[in-house]
Amino acid sequence: MEPAEVLEQPGRTPLRRRTRWVLAVAALVLVAGWAADHELREREQRAVERCADATAAATARTDASMAMIRTYVQPALLSVPSGSSQDGFFALVAEEAREAEPRVRDALARCEEVDVLAVHLGLTERRDAYVAHLSARADWLAEIGADGRAYYRDRPELARLREAALGDRP
Repeated sequence: MEPAEVLEQPGRTPLRRRTRWVLAVAALVLVAGWAADHELREREQRAVERCADATAAATARTDASMAMIRTYVQPALLSVPSGSSQDGFFALVAEEAREAEPRVRDALARCEEVDVLAVHLGLTERRDAYVAHLSARADWLAEIGADGRAYYRDRPELARLREAALGDRP
């Protein structure tokens, strides 16, 4: 038995050739999409790193200034006889918190401006951790600014958010 001869019909390309063209175009579209996504992700990465730096700097500065005022006020608080007013000392702590809060709010505003595509999950999670930490820190400073005694209250949630955002970073 002889094999049947298949003739091409005029005006129609064989299915194989058409399939190859479709696959080639699809591959080009995928490569172009990957390249564009790669470039966008790198830009987002740099923006999130700037947010991380702003978060670390604001956190370090407020930690240092609040520790300094605590070191200054603590001996005086301990030496005040019971029943005497400690309001003046707490007012100093509140004033330092009011001065520190704008630095944290500025860093928070910078981080909130960082746009990250939802599909870039790792970057989105990092940016969200920085925003959550800075927001909680700014609220904490506002609370202290209203009443210096708030500095001496335990805030485990703030510590947890800091750890989530900065980890071991100073």
